[in-house]
Amino acid sequence: MKEVTNQMNKQPSVLAVMAHPDDAELRCFGTLLKYKEIGYECKLLVVSGGENGISLQDKLEYNIDYIPKTEREHETRSAFENTGIEIDILQFDDGNIRLDKSLIAAIEKVIRDFAPDVVITHCPEDLGVDHQDHSAVGKAAINIASRVEGVKKILLCEPLLTLRAGFIPNYFVDITKYFNRKMEALSHHKTQHGRYYLEEHYHVAKSVFYSLSLGAKPVEEGLKHEVFNAIFTLET
Repeated sequence: MKEVTNQMNKQPSVLAVMAHPDDAELRCFGTLLKYKEIGYECKLLVVSGGENGISLQDKLEYNIDYIPKTEREHETRSAFENTGIEIDILQFDDGNIRLDKSLIAAIEKVIRDFAPDVVITHCPEDLGVDHQDHSAVGKAAINIASRVEGVKKILLCEPLLTLRAGFIPNYFVDITKYFNRKMEALSHHKTQHGRYYLEEHYHVAKSVFYSLSLGAKPVEEGLKHEVFNAIFTLET
């Protein structure tokens, strides 16, 4: 009975499980801020340090082979500074994350310890359109969240190449209030400068596209959204 009472009194919580630094800022930063504002405890788990997040052009132009993990980790911690959102970063090898027992065990420990009501993670896809690390992390997090009692909602984030990946959102979060803070958070990722998906016009265009799905008023009002595929919800 004591255990049941403790669960009833527990502050609701949300855990985002992402593969790399900047993934959460791109996909669910506004959503996490919104959850935080309505009283949820929020945590971000980043599986790798993102040290291999260098394009071939960057390698040639700057003559570098990798980015120090500490540098990309610092960018994410700076992006989330003053949000009240806790960040944990694991040390899996960027670009070589595999769906295996090591990955599942590491993520499962965090999920069981934190006991989230909501889990947000990558949308896995098998066509090879999205980053391979995203699919591995997404599958692991879904596997665990589907087995752990207490998870009431699982939200899968939008891939960058939405249509090619076959992503169809069914869960829309209005982040208009937090949009400028999202753009500011993305600006902290100096090591990724020049990538189109970090630019404001990319996120504005996405929001217009999804507002069209919601009707004329969201477009006219310039509302901004982060979108997800909700694969599990439990109303209590």
